[in-house]
Amino acid sequence: MASYQYLHFAAAMLLLGSSAATAGSLQQGMAFVSIRDGNAHIYVSQGYEERALTSGNSVNTQPAWSADGSQLAFSSVRNGQSAIYLINADGSNLRRLNDSLLWQTAPSWSPDGSAIAFLARDNSKAGVELHIVRLDDGAVTVVAADGAEKGPDAPVWSADSQQLVFLGENDQGKNDVWVTQRDGSGLKNISQSVSTRHKAHAAISPDGRFVVYVADMRGYLALFRTDLHSGESINLTAGKPAAYETPRWSADGRQLVFASSRDDPGLTRMDIFLMNADGSAVTNLSRHPHEDFNPHWAADGKRIIFTSLRSGTAQIFAYDLVSKQSERLTDNKSHDMDQVPQPAAVRVLQTAVSLTKGDLSYEH
Repeated sequence: MASYQYLHFAAAMLLLGSSAATAGSLQQGMAFVSIRDGNAHIYVSQGYEERALTSGNSVNTQPAWSADGSQLAFSSVRNGQSAIYLINADGSNLRRLNDSLLWQTAPSWSPDGSAIAFLARDNSKAGVELHIVRLDDGAVTVVAADGAEKGPDAPVWSADSQQLVFLGENDQGKNDVWVTQRDGSGLKNISQSVSTRHKAHAAISPDGRFVVYVADMRGYLALFRTDLHSGESINLTAGKPAAYETPRWSADGRQLVFASSRDDPGLTRMDIFLMNADGSAVTNLSRHPHEDFNPHWAADGKRIIFTSLRSGTAQIFAYDLVSKQSERLTDNKSHDMDQVPQPAAVRVLQTAVSLTKGDLSYEH
């Protein structure tokens, strides 16, 4: 992809900087990936203002917020090497997570803010490892260094930051859902009894008891929920075989949002759905003739942020659960995607806004 000259939104940044001088709370924002300028870059929006955090001839994807909403981790391919980078939400203080020759992707920031988990590949040998880096001293814990593939989804932390859920190959080369303790102990396959085929999109409930995920049932997909206490697995969508993607828990653990083709006669076009955590009360939120996918809960729990192809390119929309109306959040002729709402913990932006962006001149 071609490089481009970064266009600085000076007026918007001055506005954001001056607003941060007050102690009042600000509207929650989101991070997302856009290819509007040729390469894939990380953007942050606050209200209707957008700014690019990265620039230059690089490919930047998979943004992940710190729990306080002040920083982002992301994967970036620069000079032929994929690494995990960190950057402040105002675009300042770009740095690599660590010095490594491994191919690093899919970062996930622990809720307590103390560590980042990601996937790492040594291209000289088979398999992908799960790495956990402590931010205070850079110490690395390696989990499941067994020569098997992991991912491609980012690992998911439990709310207490003590467990991780991730996708990894079993002995038959099929992706299963695995749970591990933060120190690498207690590694367990929790989905092998559900089906002999691939699993995807695992997410752990806020109380740490349940994991929900997608299972290939040969000919259709299903959403399963596994109880980590009893080991029992339940097909939440047994009555409606279709395609299912990206289930995500509400903050109180009572509901799940997901994408599915269950209402499409051809079982191919996705809508955004909401259902209770036991599989009941399924509601189609978007019901649109074009593809809607990748839903996330907004930090306030009142909106669902999703990607849609209804405008002809991938753009980001929000569905208001109170008004039951959808609103377009990004508007350009290229593609915006991979959105992640800013956590509720953030209340004010940094007063100092850096004019230095994450281009290729950065050296660790």
